[in-house]
Amino acid sequence: MFMRLRDNYKSYLLLFVAGMIAGVICRLSDFFPYDSLWSFSSIATLFGFWIASVGVITCLSSSNIGAFINTFLYMFAMTLSFYGLKYILGFFIEKFANDGKFQTDLFLVYFVLSVVCGIGSFILYFWNKNNKAGSILYALPASGMLAEAIGCMVVLVNNHMLLTQTIFDFVFAFLFGILLFKKANNKIIYTVTVIAVTALVFLTVYKPYLFTLSG
Repeated sequence: MFMRLRDNYKSYLLLFVAGMIAGVICRLSDFFPYDSLWSFSSIATLFGFWIASVGVITCLSSSNIGAFINTFLYMFAMTLSFYGLKYILGFFIEKFANDGKFQTDLFLVYFVLSVVCGIGSFILYFWNKNNKAGSILYALPASGMLAEAIGCMVVLVNNHMLLTQTIFDFVFAFLFGILLFKKANNKIIYTVTVIAVTALVFLTVYKPYLFTLSG
């Protein structure tokens, strides 16, 4: 169903370059205002971009190890270019200035998150076993995207912000929901998992954070 990334250096280099490009795009999005309807600032600030990336890369990978390496390299490269570009721009643009210092603390945090995403992709790849556990794993990307989409929609309605993020999250929630539903071995378990995990993630992660923006 999906074009597979082979476990070789060519694929790894492709993912690294793609990650570098994504990091540059995410950093340049900071030029857009954050507190407006069309805000496009730091699209990687929320988890939706990360969930979508892990889900897509896992779908395209050819093995558990490949899924880990592909995801880690993509996320690490994105982090490297994101903070590297900020450091460079800081010498020319006040908005990005950091007293000439590289943000090592945040870079290390997101480096660790890159490893975590790689581990998550490694685990998600077990959905290919096509059993009941696989049906649960298939439901996780759609659940995460839908939970964030609902939270962003509340902020959108109340504060007229995060329109781009809301559209992005709903689109990927829909794509993951339909495509992975078709691949799930047990449709009932898949559906129940989507509903339960979406509610759990929304209430424990997004409601406490995003609702502070809409308060």
